[in-house]
Amino acid sequence: MFKTIGVIGDSIAHGLYDAENLGWVARLGQMMLKKYPGGFVFNNMSQFGDNVADAYNRAIFEVNSRKCELILVSVGLNDLRRRKNFDLQVDLSEGARVMYWNKLLDVLQQSGAKIVVLDLTPVVEDKYTEDTSLTRYNTDVVRYNEIIKQICKERKIAFFERYEKWAKRDLNTLYEDATHPNAAGHQIMAEEVFEYLKQNKFLK
Repeated sequence: MFKTIGVIGDSIAHGLYDAENLGWVARLGQMMLKKYPGGFVFNNMSQFGDNVADAYNRAIFEVNSRKCELILVSVGLNDLRRRKNFDLQVDLSEGARVMYWNKLLDVLQQSGAKIVVLDLTPVVEDKYTEDTSLTRYNTDVVRYNEIIKQICKERKIAFFERYEKWAKRDLNTLYEDATHPNAAGHQIMAEEVFEYLKQNKFLK
């Protein structure tokens, strides 16, 4: 029996900067279909530039119609954009982020699908130059991961933590810019998600 897997997220989940034009979602699909031929159908609902509010609005119109049995959520870095420096506010306040994460997860849980939320990966702060108009900081990322993790814990939703492992890697070899992985980075993301789903029995 086919299992329909949905992915909702931002440009990283959309596959931006993968030279092979796949992204980690398509790479994950290839691995899963090789291991389980004909067993899965993927619907990638991710969009470049989306924040958690955008993901919520997208979920309202797309998730129920696709009848997903498993949904992967990978969104949030765009919520943390700051205009030029650390003293200015992020794009979405903490209160707004909490509100929209709960709204998003309400929609996803009402669909009846199993849900896995992926944490936010680190940014390479050194790649932001004086000419950069939007910046992000890892202190914001760490704090946001804690918030999302707590929301998932309260809702009994799986939360896949990767930040610490990625922070120890040479991101200059795995990222195209400050936030987006290159082909090698997308491949590692796909492999990690695949192993997580197998180990936690989401691929039965």
